Amino acid sequence: MAPFNVTLTRPVTVIPTVAMPSDLDFDSVVMELCQVLSETDCTFRIGGFGQSNWPVDVRYDLSTLVEQLPDVLSQIRSRELAEIDFYGQGVERTLRFGVGEERVFVSCISRTRWVPDPAEEELGYSELLSMLESVAAEFSESVQLIWPQLAEMKPFSEWRSSTAGTVRRVSCQDAGRQPPPDH
Repeated sequence: MAPFNVTLTRPVTVIPTVAMPSDLDFDSVVMELCQVLSETDCTFRIGGFGQSNWPVDVRYDLSTLVEQLPDVLSQIRSRELAEIDFYGQGVERTLRFGVGEERVFVSCISRTRWVPDPAEEELGYSELLSMLESVAAEFSESVQLIWPQLAEMKPFSEWRSSTAGTVRRVSCQDAGRQPPPDH
């Protein structure tokens, strides 16, 4: 059985979308981008805890993860307790990350009949951080492919340019720039 893993592969070919998201706050952009990505060859996979391929999708479950990613990355980098809640119907499980110096203990709590086996796994700190930063970077590259006008919006630009440092939720307006016009 494979240990906990999460991967995102951006689409190979995408035509930039002219229609901008209806709202430019982080969560809205993430939700709308995941909707667009769900219609491409983008792949999103999670496995672990006795199930090599979780029943996740790009449209809903990837959005759920990415919306929580800025806080989770910050907490893990600060070696604080972190949590990701996959609340989508059919998945309904929570991951808790207990971060030590070199190792991370990940526990999985299911809210369905599925029982994680084992309920806890151990990963290297740098391995987990690398996985999550890779998802962030691939998502950021997807933003650049689909909505190049939003490529500099934080945290997407931070995820692309450097995976080091603290990632914060900031909208175009918070960054002191005017949002791109709708076309």
